[in-house]
Amino acid sequence: MSTESFIDMCAVCKQGVSKTLMIYQKGRVFHERCFETYGNQFPPINQELAQESARTRVELVQMKNLKARTDAGLTEENPKQKARPKKKTKKSKSKKSVKRSKKSASKKRK
Repeated sequence: MSTESFIDMCAVCKQGVSKTLMIYQKGRVFHERCFETYGNQFPPINQELAQESARTRVELVQMKNLKARTDAGLTEENPKQKARPKKKTKKSKSKKSVKRSKKSASKKRK
């Protein structure tokens, strides 16, 4: 199976199906021998029901994630995060520039 290109899982035996051995019928992938034996037992897929099922699974995962975040205290409703004070930065006093008079570097020497 590693040298052949994997397509999907067989609807009957739940094992991988390669491109050369697959049969696609009724919206499912089968091995040739599995379809000959059990292919008539599978009704066609109801697309509306499949979409609703997928949406429901996504919502379930979202709800589980929300519950995990709530249990861990990571949601926005956590009062500790809202009550966090802002950091105050101290402003350093700027040093006043002092002008110094320059001494004359060259004095007349006798």
